[in-house]
Amino acid sequence: MDFFTEQQAARRSSRRLVMLFLLAVVVIIVTLYLVLVGVIAYSANGRHETQIELWQPELFAIVAAAISSVILLSSLYKVMQLSSGGGAGVAESLGGRLVSRSTNDQLERRLLNVVDEMAIASGIPVPQVYILDDEHGINAFAAGTNTSNAVVAVTRGTLEQLSRDELQGVVGHEFSHIFNGDMRLNIRLMGVLHGILVLALIGRVILRGGARGHRGSYRSSSSSNNKGGGGIVVLAIALFIIGYIGVFFGRLIKAAVSRQREFLADASAVQFTRNPDGIAGALKKIAGFDSTKIEHPDAESASHMFFGSGISSYMQMLATHPPVEERIARLDPYFSQEWQQRLQPQTGGGELPGSATGFAAFAAGGGSTARVVSQSVGNHDERHLDYAHTLLERLPEGIWSALRDPNGARALIFAMVVSRDGMKREQLIRALPQVDETTLVQTLALAALLREVPRGEWLPLLELAIPSVEELPLELLGSLPDQLDALINADKRVTLFEFSLATLLRHTLRERESGKGEKPRGGMRQVKEDMAQLLALMAHAGHQDEAMAREAFNLACGKLEAGNEMGFIPRNQLSLKEIETSLQRLAHLNVKFKGRVIEAATTAVMADGEVKLHELDLLRAIGACLDCPIPPLQVGVVGAV
Repeated sequence: MDFFTEQQAARRSSRRLVMLFLLAVVVIIVTLYLVLVGVIAYSANGRHETQIELWQPELFAIVAAAISSVILLSSLYKVMQLSSGGGAGVAESLGGRLVSRSTNDQLERRLLNVVDEMAIASGIPVPQVYILDDEHGINAFAAGTNTSNAVVAVTRGTLEQLSRDELQGVVGHEFSHIFNGDMRLNIRLMGVLHGILVLALIGRVILRGGARGHRGSYRSSSSSNNKGGGGIVVLAIALFIIGYIGVFFGRLIKAAVSRQREFLADASAVQFTRNPDGIAGALKKIAGFDSTKIEHPDAESASHMFFGSGISSYMQMLATHPPVEERIARLDPYFSQEWQQRLQPQTGGGELPGSATGFAAFAAGGGSTARVVSQSVGNHDERHLDYAHTLLERLPEGIWSALRDPNGARALIFAMVVSRDGMKREQLIRALPQVDETTLVQTLALAALLREVPRGEWLPLLELAIPSVEELPLELLGSLPDQLDALINADKRVTLFEFSLATLLRHTLRERESGKGEKPRGGMRQVKEDMAQLLALMAHAGHQDEAMAREAFNLACGKLEAGNEMGFIPRNQLSLKEIETSLQRLAHLNVKFKGRVIEAATTAVMADGEVKLHELDLLRAIGACLDCPIPPLQVGVVGAV
């Protein structure tokens, strides 16, 4: 799977969504116009007036303007509301409950462990996890606007009815939606449906008011009032019905956009886990018990997001998901010969990939190149998963305990700087005068424990700690980035690991608060300046010699079309603060360009034929900031760039 190609495909689906949405709006406008003409004719007939013209341009313009405004503004409002709340807002709107990292529920702990492994293996910040406690069918979804504010939600029935392998398959499917760019598309679909359904709500309100007015006019025995009241009731009923015509178009839109994305997510989940029996087993349980129904009132608007169809559909053409038997047959060739025969002529997005892209620099033999690393984005597989599983298995119990507690996770983040710099208690107190004694003591204890953990695993520990620290009171959470900066600057210098640590923390917290950071304003000139800052940092990170750093910079620039227009920046002119701001601006660029940025940055790293640990930290932090998560890499000798 090509991460950047699939992201582009999701954007093309967004354009198709807009076209289908506009078609639905046109049909609704024409239908309501014809109803209004009929109401006017009905009223005119009661007053014995002349026959009404079918085509009334002024009336049509009024209807078109009014309906378009209501639908478009309602959709825009809903999309903005969902986007501002990120994935957490969507999960909570469907009755989801945030799973605390300190939970003692064994089923919840198993779910957190599966999500943690997959996040570490894929290189994304560990998503928050939600459970829909009132839902007893087997279902799940991923929601968010990017990889940093994504959440994974599962029903209580999923936890209770699936084995660990099956749960892993379902979660892998949802992670695929995160990587394939489907989450933003899904939020837009929810906004579209809201705009169309608003008409049904308006009709319901008018119907109630109009019905009361009609009863009053009936008691007054006024014939003309009866006609007017009847017209209002007819109009209200029409709005109500037209609103649910919108449901038809909504399901048609979802079916047109999302079905092939489900096949792709199934195939990607198998590539990730290399265990088709996991996700196939979950689908077989769904097929056997038909237990995917979501009872929440808002299930209709979110049905396209679920692992299995969350609502009933009487017409297959309107189903948001492919038939479950067809999904199983693509995963398990022995499931049904009949289904296999029916599927043979079909090709496209549902085929299982023959092989993964590779384990990037983790692969043995030193054959990795900048292109391979770029292609590894979104292409995690079972080797990455094995690495993540091993990392979690060998963590000291003291660190595990800290990761499950908000204050402990905060102390662990501080400990990464303290352990790295060999900081003493007195220095720690001076750097963090506002931090309580208990946290300071815990920080020093964890700093000692971290010396038992390979340094290459510290950045994944930060990603594991972030969901826990987000449970802190707002004042403590808000002060965490500044406190980390104060601790880093206590020795008057900033290492590249510390820069990666602070950048990744701030980026993840900012994105989960739906703050996008600074947007590019200077056009291509600004982009070139930002790229020059970033590539110069990567070149200097691997080369102490200025001439060699310049050569690495030039090699990296060769991967970009406008690379020859970017000037080399000497080490003493680089600003880490400006580079972090540059990353915020570059995150708004086209996803294909981001792929070239990753390849260029990796080229600078590999220019000397060796990858060092602090360079891998930088690459992972840069990938996360650009929403291009890079799987785990390994220090060592590499191939040609």
